[in-house]
Amino acid sequence: MKFPINKIFIDKKAKGFGLTKRILRNSGTPHEIVTGHDLHSCTINKGKKTLYVTVPQGEVIKQCPGTGEPYICCRYFVINQQIQCPMDCTYCILQNYLSSAYLTMYADINLICQQVETFLKKYPHRLFRIGTGELTDSLALDYLSEVTVDFLKFFSRKKNTIIEFKTKTDTIQNLLRFPLDNAVISWSVNPQELVKKYEIHSASLKKRLRAAQKCQDKGFMLGFHFDPLLYVQNWEEFYKEVIDQIFSSVDSSRIAWVSLGSLRYPPELQRIMKKRFPGHQIIYEEMILGLDGKLRYPRPLRIAMFKKIYDYLKFKDADLFIYFCMESVDVWERVMGKNPESNAGLDYWFAESIYTRFPQLNMDSPSRDDYEGYPDERLTYKKKDKR
Repeated sequence: MKFPINKIFIDKKAKGFGLTKRILRNSGTPHEIVTGHDLHSCTINKGKKTLYVTVPQGEVIKQCPGTGEPYICCRYFVINQQIQCPMDCTYCILQNYLSSAYLTMYADINLICQQVETFLKKYPHRLFRIGTGELTDSLALDYLSEVTVDFLKFFSRKKNTIIEFKTKTDTIQNLLRFPLDNAVISWSVNPQELVKKYEIHSASLKKRLRAAQKCQDKGFMLGFHFDPLLYVQNWEEFYKEVIDQIFSSVDSSRIAWVSLGSLRYPPELQRIMKKRFPGHQIIYEEMILGLDGKLRYPRPLRIAMFKKIYDYLKFKDADLFIYFCMESVDVWERVMGKNPESNAGLDYWFAESIYTRFPQLNMDSPSRDDYEGYPDERLTYKKKDKR
């Protein structure tokens, strides 16, 4: 799938890079050379059809912002080489989170890879999971940039490291050119009825699963993210059908991980959603304010939804690695009957699972000390969460 780009702005500092030339060659879109201060703010809708190619300012690899205690996060790391997304999901936090609405790409891939190299050398014996889809969709603009191939080539030489490309598209053509054992191609999934209504311009669930099958056949690991889970009428039946479709499409032994996360967002995003999507029912469901300052479904509802989906996933494959995104120890216990106790504990659980289930990666045997010793950069809240 391809997204319409009406105009491309090229920062004069970025015009000589190979990635810039590749984008212009693949797009055929009119472009203009600018300096950073030449760009004026624009609406969200206009930004989704305007691409700005520039150079990175500061560090591009960062710890996923996640959320603060008492919610547990997994110590995921992100490469923010691209910012903003051409799709238009009702609940997308990027509507509120970023200062610029322009689709943005950083052209200096060598500098970005050098930053990643320097970072990885500090902790050579532990597993790092690194993704490119935190502030964008990893594959949405890959038909222009082909940057997935750059990253696949770089990470092909990296031990104890997994690169994840997270998407709602079926734009996998470039991925299939360079299969890689230590790459996870993952899809956010929701029932097709909800995809059609709330995940505007994204690929259908059927197309996502067909793409997953093709990636699996090339040797990639897979991931699926039930995030955000949306509370709607007949939700249980809808999500059961999604799980059935996944298991009829792919070999579950190739699934590296599955995440569960409920709809959540900062209060100020609700105002933007009501203005842009006034008829979308998910905006008006009951929410409570968590200790991280985000609105989320009440805890009993989250637990009920998680429990149904977790149990059915485990019924399908008892060996699946399933984790929660931004949930408290209490929720882990009530749904799974266990909890990782801390961010370090969850980080270590990932390493143990990958080491055991994917021996072909030749990872170092994980030691808990390597995960306890890593500094956690998230915020800390003093209260205990009961919400």
